[in-house]
Amino acid sequence: MPLSRMRRYCAALCLFAVLLLLGGTTQARAADPPPIAPFLDNVLASVDTYWHVTDAAAGRPAPSVQHVWVVPGGKVDTACGVPAADDAAFYCPDDDTIYVGQVFASAIYDGVLQGLPGQKAGFGRAAGDFAVAYVVAHEYAHNVQEESGALAGRTRALPTELNADCLAGTWARWAYGQGRLDPGDVQEAIDAALAVGDFDFLSPQHHGTPLERRDALLTGLNSGSPPACNRYLME
Repeated sequence: MPLSRMRRYCAALCLFAVLLLLGGTTQARAADPPPIAPFLDNVLASVDTYWHVTDAAAGRPAPSVQHVWVVPGGKVDTACGVPAADDAAFYCPDDDTIYVGQVFASAIYDGVLQGLPGQKAGFGRAAGDFAVAYVVAHEYAHNVQEESGALAGRTRALPTELNADCLAGTWARWAYGQGRLDPGDVQEAIDAALAVGDFDFLSPQHHGTPLERRDALLTGLNSGSPPACNRYLME
């Protein structure tokens, strides 16, 4: 290739690279889903399948829930009066929607999330793919509670939070039976349950200590039976 043509070719490549950096291909990039979103979709599909099977076996209507994976830098209004940002992870019963921020989920997946109350106190670590799956299964469990009426009239978060941990454990047991868990996945979920525990005993939003949350998850894992989780709703 002649030198002059090579220089023009290199210049064109450099210009293309600059356009990429400056957003010249924004439309193309926007069409590519963030890496964490497909994973969240797959987890939700598994959890949803489990509850469809479980409810059908118990003669209950099939569950139904919406979801929003909040994009990085995004913020979404919710019917619960609290916006969901990209670090969110909660279920809003007023619009029947699970909100999980992609930045939050990615930080757990990559093992870089800091600041969780249990982890700060030396309990567990929220890291890995199944730690993210535990979060999704926990939030889905709140939808199960809403549809069964278990959320109605509650003034304290503790009973329903531990119950949701336990219900997440029953899904994990089912997923294990389906051959969908890799070695170490269960430990990731246990470590995540420890990490999200808190010691804010005087707050109505106290979700349970690290050990309480771990034990609730293990109750579901060991039993594989949602009725075994009803014990937490009686507190």
